[in-house]
Amino acid sequence: MKHYVLIFRPTRTLAPEEQKRRAGEIAAYVKHITEAGIELDPRAMGESIAILSQEGEGGQIISREHPRDPTFSNLLFFDCSSREQALEIAQTHPGLHFGTSIELREWTSPRQLTPVPQ
Repeated sequence: MKHYVLIFRPTRTLAPEEQKRRAGEIAAYVKHITEAGIELDPRAMGESIAILSQEGEGGQIISREHPRDPTFSNLLFFDCSSREQALEIAQTHPGLHFGTSIELREWTSPRQLTPVPQ
């Protein structure tokens, strides 16, 4: 099994009726995906508090509040057997019909990449 995440970025504000329809369609989507044996692990993100960066090597840490860049709103983690299956899971998500772009990425734990000191 490989690990994947869907990264959701809203592209527009939904009307209340659209929000209701989206909720129903997402519930049906979740049922379909879980019945296929895929466990979904969603995370809803709050607004950005700050974006931190460092100016130059050893420089001052800078915090920018209220970033202007479009930000992601939700993450959906899942495991599946192939990239093709992961792409199908992404392509069939109802958010695409409700003003959301969806990015699909494979992920690994940084702990798996870092050698353990002895």
